[in-house]
Amino acid sequence: MLGVVKGPVVIFIDPRLHDSKAAMVYEARALVELFDRADVRRWRVIITLPATDDGIRAARELTNRYSISIHLSVVTSLAHARACIEAGATMLSMNIAPIMTWFEKKDEVEVEHTIAPDHPGIKTIQSCIDYIHQNSLNTSLLVTDIRDWDELKQLGGIGAVALSQQLLDQISMLGLTTWFPEILEECDDPPVCQYSKYPFDFRNHERGLGMTLSAGDRSIMSSVVYIHLGRNKVFMQKIEDTIRKEVDERLYVDAFDPLSTTLYGQESIGWRTHEQDQHGPRQLLLDQ
Repeated sequence: MLGVVKGPVVIFIDPRLHDSKAAMVYEARALVELFDRADVRRWRVIITLPATDDGIRAARELTNRYSISIHLSVVTSLAHARACIEAGATMLSMNIAPIMTWFEKKDEVEVEHTIAPDHPGIKTIQSCIDYIHQNSLNTSLLVTDIRDWDELKQLGGIGAVALSQQLLDQISMLGLTTWFPEILEECDDPPVCQYSKYPFDFRNHERGLGMTLSAGDRSIMSSVVYIHLGRNKVFMQKIEDTIRKEVDERLYVDAFDPLSTTLYGQESIGWRTHEQDQHGPRQLLLDQ
């Protein structure tokens, strides 16, 4: 498959390791080693880590020490994005729906916000895009979890978009066009990214990333990132249980298959194939 499909290969680390830098580094290196053995060029392999404190620190070690490309997922604010970029991530992703919802239901009070450039969720995501372009950074930003096309139309300069099947099915009806708008266009309020200096250097803070963030940024990170990781944990457990069940069933069949050779080297049951009997269907024959 790697020979047929060209371009980057994005691999996800088990999100249940989100609070262990050492475990994420180990798993990422093990995965990349498999691609190395398959003679897949390093630039094609991108390892996805959750943008937790440990995930960001793991990203820094993997990029600086092992030259592994990293995608940090579930980024929630400009300060959060700055820390991820400083760690060396080549790709960031932001989940639009939970970010927008957090602002719309802030402090457990539903607030009416029209889907427009001044929506605080849109402004948060756009500030990260503008920051990347303003500083000419070698990082792309992917947006996902889009609720509808109106949200996507408010954002300019996105590196890539992950669309649901429902939105993909609507493309032919919308007559969409692609464009790359000017970043930092004149507006009444200067973009937030103009006040954000690069580099951010969160690593020098003794108490980690969380203490470098504002109260609001900590709140949205906690709400969006850890809820997302909790759901992924459930999904991963279901996948693991399904695989374990399938493997157990296969082991049982292989061990107790009545059609297999007996301990005495004789077949207790055999199949008459279509080639053996051209005049009838397959039949199960008991050996005498």
